[in-house]
Amino acid sequence: MYGCESWTLDKETIRRIEAAEMWLLRRILKISWAERTSNEEVLRRAGVKKEAVHIVRKRQLSFVGHIYRKDNLERLALTGRVQGKRDRGRQRVTFLHSLNHGVTQGTRSKTEFVRLADDREEWRLMTADVCNRPGT
Repeated sequence: MYGCESWTLDKETIRRIEAAEMWLLRRILKISWAERTSNEEVLRRAGVKKEAVHIVRKRQLSFVGHIYRKDNLERLALTGRVQGKRDRGRQRVTFLHSLNHGVTQGTRSKTEFVRLADDREEWRLMTADVCNRPGT
């Protein structure tokens, strides 16, 4: 999880995080892969829910809120545009785009999402709501 605040989460990365979480639970519970135990059964035995992606999202949101409330180089790095021509091919998914899409499911624009970070209480409410919502 070290440095997860700056990860760009796409479907593949989320799948890998969840797979690593299940692998760790199986190791903790000493469940062999040969037993062919389902993930639901492993979670039931451990008495937990999948939490790794929620933890990453919560850390990302608190990091972005912290950065956006200051006017410094880090904020410029997150929002700034590089001058010059864009490389050929498909545009890369940016950190803010993936975070906004994961948090709001595309219901808010990126500028509206960023402006929300200026109000600490609203940002905390949104962060708590996102982290308690299933599927994020």
